[in-house]
Amino acid sequence: MEISRLLHAPASDNQLQDSQERDKNSKNTKQKARPATRKRPWRPSLKQLRAKSQRDADNSLLLNLTLDVNDLRQQVHDCLVQKSIRETRLLVAKEQFHARSLLSVDGFFKVFRHGHPGTLTASENSFLTGLLDENIGVGGNVTGRLEFYEQWRRYKQLFSVRRIRTFSTKVITSDTGGCLIECVGEFEGRVTVAALQTVFPNSLQDDALVKQVLHRRFVCPTKTLISIGADGRLVQYDAFSDVFEAMSKLLDFNPHRLVTLMADAAISDGSMLPFVDDCINLDHDGEEEGNVGGVSPVSGTTSSRSSIDFILS
Repeated sequence: MEISRLLHAPASDNQLQDSQERDKNSKNTKQKARPATRKRPWRPSLKQLRAKSQRDADNSLLLNLTLDVNDLRQQVHDCLVQKSIRETRLLVAKEQFHARSLLSVDGFFKVFRHGHPGTLTASENSFLTGLLDENIGVGGNVTGRLEFYEQWRRYKQLFSVRRIRTFSTKVITSDTGGCLIECVGEFEGRVTVAALQTVFPNSLQDDALVKQVLHRRFVCPTKTLISIGADGRLVQYDAFSDVFEAMSKLLDFNPHRLVTLMADAAISDGSMLPFVDDCINLDHDGEEEGNVGGVSPVSGTTSSRSSIDFILS
């Protein structure tokens, strides 16, 4: 019995392992021999199809919106560039207009550097005709080239203006309609018989005052506001002459004589001078031929700004 069991038992552990491998291979062969079952292909559900369609639509919309946003950004950038270019051009044009206007004003004062020139050369006449507007405003609601030239002639005749200086010229404001230029300076003149008779008639009551100021030179501070239109023409000329200060220095700041001289001074708004009697004649040196006692008519319009009552108030 024992012998039979030993004969049928595995000879060693290797034999036992080989036996197990043979059994395993036998099982695998049987499994491979079985016919393969066919799997059903995967198909998405209706819900999944709808979700996918919605995602595709959203992605397409997002892409279109992104393209639109990028296009708008480019348009905004282009607009900003155009705006910058336009502003630069306007600034350059504005600066060029200011430069031309300042040159025109400088040329104007060169023509009138000694007051009214009397006779204009052909080039000066052409320059002033192109510069001065036909309806130029002078001050006190007075307009026109003739009135403008007349005021310059009156200053020449009454104060014997010999020199005009301009210390500063600058643009103080500007818009699409033009610019406003401020000129600060002075003019040098002389107290004439015509000035005492026409502008300072009250001074004729004081012989000592007349002797003190007659034929004496003075320097009068001035400030002029010149309006230049968009076409580059001079449309408004407002001159302010500080005659009060000039006469104060001439009279050594004597208040009593200054009051006598400036009382009822015939200088209207805008430093406008009154009409000059033609009977007052001037020789080539600017000396008057006439009697100081013969007072010519004085304009009835006087400036409260120039009156001594206003100054002392």
